[in-house]
Amino acid sequence: MMKINSSEELAIKIEHTNLNNLAKKEDIEHLTKKAKEYGFCAVVVSPYFVEYAKNLLKDTEIKVVTVVGFPLGFTSPESKEKEAEIAINSGADEIDMVVNIQAFKSEDYDTVTKEIEMVRKVTDGKILKVIIEAEHLNDEEIIKISEIIRDAGADYIKTSTGMSGQSPKAANIVLMRKIAPNIKVKASGAVKDYKTSIRLISSGADRIGTSSGDLIIEEYKRIYDKQLMDGPKGFMK
Repeated sequence: MMKINSSEELAIKIEHTNLNNLAKKEDIEHLTKKAKEYGFCAVVVSPYFVEYAKNLLKDTEIKVVTVVGFPLGFTSPESKEKEAEIAINSGADEIDMVVNIQAFKSEDYDTVTKEIEMVRKVTDGKILKVIIEAEHLNDEEIIKISEIIRDAGADYIKTSTGMSGQSPKAANIVLMRKIAPNIKVKASGAVKDYKTSIRLISSGADRIGTSSGDLIIEEYKRIYDKQLMDGPKGFMK
């Protein structure tokens, strides 16, 4: 099990996210301010805001992440390739790409492999995460798509766009890690409290994608401060 002993250790695993379709510049300013304040590893913004967020974070080590094929994933491999290329040229450090679930469900594994490989090529040297909408897949499908992502050379499997409204399942993360042990996992979607975050990290998630990063850290601090007053320092999550 992963042991988290401080809010800083938890914060560095969080990608603070704002993909709200109605987000404005001031919302991205707020997002980056909170990322600096809490020490998050990254912010996730729409392609439109990549350059803006990158400029706001220019004097930090906080990464700028953006999305490709978001949120439904059914655009062509060529479209995703171009989206990723533009995002990288705009300053994106990492790409979260939505896999073509329609193709996958149709057992068109060649298309799924092709799109990942094409995006991987134009993101060489950058982190590539592939979003699989795990909540809509059974175990056999999670095994298959994890194998495809592993073999196509991506860096992360990401559980969800968050559009389903469901929290990631710890059992799915365990399964992904078993099938693709060299691929990291980003857990996202309805992660709104520190207990859920810790549960997912304990299950093998390397990062947490959430729009509630600041609230999660503040909650953790309250619980942890009480822990320090009431008992021994540190507790197994």
